[in-house]
Amino acid sequence: MTLAVVTDSSACLPRALADSRGIEVVALHLDKETGTTSRPSVAELARAYRRAAGRADEVLAVHLSACLSGTVDNARLAAEEVNEALAGGPVTVVDTGTCSGGVGLAALAAAGAPDARRGAALALESASRSRVLFLVPDISHLRRGGRIDRTTALRGATLGIHPILEVRGGRIVVAETVRGAARARRHLMARAVRAAGGSALNGPRPPAVPVRLAVHDAGAAAAAQELEDELAEAMAASGAVLTSVLRSHADPALAAHVGPGALGVVVAPALGAVDDPLQA
Repeated sequence: MTLAVVTDSSACLPRALADSRGIEVVALHLDKETGTTSRPSVAELARAYRRAAGRADEVLAVHLSACLSGTVDNARLAAEEVNEALAGGPVTVVDTGTCSGGVGLAALAAAGAPDARRGAALALESASRSRVLFLVPDISHLRRGGRIDRTTALRGATLGIHPILEVRGGRIVVAETVRGAARARRHLMARAVRAAGGSALNGPRPPAVPVRLAVHDAGAAAAAQELEDELAEAMAASGAVLTSVLRSHADPALAAHVGPGALGVVVAPALGAVDDPLQA
């Protein structure tokens, strides 16, 4: 039994990395004139699933949260279409309940699994145990896209207040509001280190288990590289066990929602195939 994994571009997987792991990526759409985004069509997803089914016995479609996009809805329709046409119903759709590197690391965890059942279990475990955090200079983009409420947007607009956002229950929520950009960055790092099992915050902490880290940027590559270096150093000092780092630019459709200058950090358990550097 062989398995092919398909995901969407919200996963923020560099093309070379996705290709090396046999993962096909279906693009989310961005209208550059209006700044609006849209899900892949049923036809686009069905074509990707058929291509994947042509090279494997089973197909696992790993997509971003249904609370943030209609991609999963279209994915299920596309899977029904392909499964009806191909004997055995080879396509399984997974709603990861997360986005960005939470999806990407889930897809990587599933890649190389012997079958769809095991691949889906790995993808869901990775996604459910991941922590997806954002630091955005201006959350008005999230408000305009309907990803965050007006009260939160107004709070973020208050002079000197920087919200740290997190994906919880498939939605983007405010994890913490911090005064000052430098302090907000330190708090973001502390949350990431704690998620990795380090001792960054007070109180009980989870045991240090091997984790993967993803760092994304929306037009802030230098800041993201600096953040990655600081996080790796902080995690090592805290006792966290970091196996690999995925550094990538945010997908254009995702970047349209978080706005220019945004940084994303994702911590997920190291599951699936043996790790090697994920930078590309």
